[in-house]
Formats: sequence, C-alpha cells, structure tokens
Amino acid sequence: MLTKRQKQFLDYITQFIKKNGYAPSVEETKKHFRLASKASAHQQIEALSKKGYLTKENYTARGISIIKDAPLSPADDYFPFFYEYEDASDVKRDTIDKFLNKIICADGVATMRTMPSESIDIAITSPPYDALRTYNGNNKFDLHNTGKELFRVLKNGGVVAMVIQDQTKNFGKSLTSFKTIIDWCDNIGFKLFECLIYKKYGAEGAWWNKRFRVDHEYIPVFLKGERPQYFNKETLKIPSKHAGKTMTGGGTRLTNGIRIPTRSITINPKKCRGTVWEYLTAGDGSRLKHQHPATFPNQLPYDFINCFCPENGIVLDPFLGSGTTAVAAKNLKRKFIGIDICKDYCAIAEKRLAVETESTLF
Repeated sequence: MLTKRQKQFLDYITQFIKKNGYAPSVEETKKHFRLASKASAHQQIEALSKKGYLTKENYTARGISIIKDAPLSPADDYFPFFYEYEDASDVKRDTIDKFLNKIICADGVATMRTMPSESIDIAITSPPYDALRTYNGNNKFDLHNTGKELFRVLKNGGVVAMVIQDQTKNFGKSLTSFKTIIDWCDNIGFKLFECLIYKKYGAEGAWWNKRFRVDHEYIPVFLKGERPQYFNKETLKIPSKHAGKTMTGGGTRLTNGIRIPTRSITINPKKCRGTVWEYLTAGDGSRLKHQHPATFPNQLPYDFINCFCPENGIVLDPFLGSGTTAVAAKNLKRKFIGIDICKDYCAIAEKRLAVETESTLF
C-alpha cells in the first residue's frame, strides 16, 4: 500500500501519461509538486518503483511506465493539526545571510518559508508537543508544516534531531511522537535515520501510583536524502566498563544461523555510543536557562552538532526556547539561526548568548 504522498505522485504520473501519451520528466514532476530539488522527486519515483507500481528505465528521459493503481496506507489516517498559512508559492525568499547568527522572534514556519532552500546543515529542536506546558500561551503550532519547511531548507544529507514525548491521558499515550515520525517520513520525504532514547538522570520526580515514572524522551533523527552529508561519532564515544581487560566473547550468530566461535578480546578504553543517550538533568545549566519551563540538557546539541554538522555549517532551531541550541552552535564555531514566537524566551536566549559563549566567533 502507498502513503498519501506516494499516491499523489502516482496519480499525477498516471494522469500525465493519459493526457500526453508519455511520462512527465523529473523536472516537470518537481515543479508540479513545488519541490526544492529533483532528488525529492527521484526519491518518490524510486519508492513507487520498488513497491511495483511503476517501472523506470534508468538513463532514459521520461522512461516511466505505470503498472497498477494503488490504495492508501493506513498511516495516512493520521492528520496532525494544521494552521492556515498563506500559499508559499509566491513567498519572496531572502539570502541565508539575512538570518545567520540571529535570534528571530517570530513564527517558526512563517520564518522558514522566507529562507532559501537547501541552506541548513542540521536542525536541533524540541517543539511544544501535546500542550504539556503553557509556554506563555504560545503552545499551538503545526508539526506537519514544520516538517515540510525543515525538509525544504535542509541541504541534501542534512538531518533534524527532534526531542519529543507523548502526553498520557486516561492511562493512554497520545502517540504524537510516533504519528509525527510516520507523517514526516511517509508524507514529507524524510528517512528516519535513527530513533534515539534520551535517558534522564536527575531528581526522581513525581511518584506515580498507577503508572511508571517517565525517565526518557524520544529523539527521532530525520534524514533528507540518501545518507548524511557529514557523520563523525568520535566525540560521542563513552568509557568502556571493562576497559583494558582481556575477556572471552564475540560469539555472535550470523544471519544464516551459524555461530562464530568465541575468542579473546582486549576491551578498548572507549566504545561507540548506542541508541540510548544518557544526560544528567539535575543541576544542568544556569538559572537564566531555567527561566524557561521546558529545557533539554546543554550537552545534547553539542553532541548532535559535533556528529552531524561540518565546520562552518549552519544550525537551525525553529523552537529556540531558552537558546541552548544557539549557545552550543556558537561555542562550536558554527553559524546558527534561532527562531521563537515568544518575546520573553527570545530575551532569555539573547542574554545566554551574551554570557555563556565566547565573545567573538564570527
């Protein structure tokens, strides 16, 4: 079955062939769907080909043939909250220099719509999900259009790291995080590079009598394109528990069922971090930072920037909050763009940039 977006592509190609007697070019498909690049059109066509709905002759202009029609995937029953934004087709876009190293107090989606396509290396953010905080009345937003604009402004190979959790209501989870992952991947064009677990270490928090204490959040890492343009996990290595010891192990089982014999292995001082990232939350950050009601750890954006953002790259946070992403980007000598709709939070972020970063980097 197809996603809503894939069905739209299939319908367009089918109707184009019926009307003209030949398939649309990638450029025509890109213009029809107002995509930022041909790569996005290629990605959807390749998905239709892999699912057996069309054939594609490589290196042949208009070399597409329809095989069969298709129903929608059940995933498309999910439609997140939408704001009515003006049509973006005629929006005048500024050069990226207008936005660099600034905190912009405005709506995130509206601001991103004025930014040039394929200009951002990484976005690190945490949206005000599920109305878990009031955020001075600024807790309504549009996750779907946020994803669309992030996909457009990201460079090919760029990533979005989003800290998110789900509200519990009547003993059931809202599933906002999972629905957003499906929506952004199936309907917008992202790949889910990985879904990390941010494990919190800190005060015990509330004592729940009828459910478990929540000590984690999700960090889905969304990828635009085939592979990350930059990936360096050396700074993410963590100490090995048995560093320097010689131990017997390594007897893994292959996909064909054959088990490799165990052997003696000397444990390295450090090891690759897995998909559970642990951060201390108690005592993290300044009093200034915690004037904001919901912050993530100072170290979190450092880790993502070091791993996914090249030197002199551009870091975006469309829900900047207290400014943690901008502070990390500036201290790591990357350019940043911070956007938040709340004037109070923009003021906090400006103060943090003044007192928590090196004075002259740009």
